[in-house]
Amino acid sequence: MRFMINDAEWDIRLVNEAEMNNEMKNDYTLGVTIYKTQEVLLLKHQANIIKTLKHELTHVWLYEYGHAQNDDSSYKYEDVCEIVASSNNFVNEVVEKFKKEMEK
Repeated sequence: MRFMINDAEWDIRLVNEAEMNNEMKNDYTLGVTIYKTQEVLLLKHQANIIKTLKHELTHVWLYEYGHAQNDDSSYKYEDVCEIVASSNNFVNEVVEKFKKEMEK
């Protein structure tokens, strides 16, 4: 499934365990955001796919709106509230589109 954010096009792909393990080099990752290729990979057949999607979409939103994620910097309480409030509509819109795609 393809979606847009901040004039950038991203893809969500459902992958099997072998592909996820190859990407992440472990066998416990349920989802991953790949910035270089603008993809979100979700492990097929997991119990919490929507929760995992929401988590990965938050990474996408942070990346696309310039919030550094690669230095493990800490966010203050007010920063977290602003991020959640600002990203909520984006995350929910993509999740609803994803659910409709899954129903097909």
